[in-house]
Amino acid sequence: MSRRGVLRCALVALVVVLAAGCEPALPDPDSRGAAVLRGRCGGCHPIYAPGTMTAEMWDVQVEQMRDQFARRGLPWLTSEEEGALRAYLTAHAGG
Repeated sequence: MSRRGVLRCALVALVVVLAAGCEPALPDPDSRGAAVLRGRCGGCHPIYAPGTMTAEMWDVQVEQMRDQFARRGLPWLTSEEEGALRAYLTAHAGG
């Protein structure tokens, strides 16, 4: 799938999740990745269930957020946080 196609799918998934209006119960809620998702991601916007996107779509989303942080002059995740988040999203991504 092209990057544009992945972005389009991610946007559709995001709209579906936002339309649901509820914060999801996270799988493996006590894991480091879930903690990063809740603490660092959920501090700015609603948390999206990892199963709402494929691993490839999550990779695109994480890169987009890295760009957003840079544009706004905000500190990005530490290497440990990013690694835990990416591993968590990949492990629990939808198919």
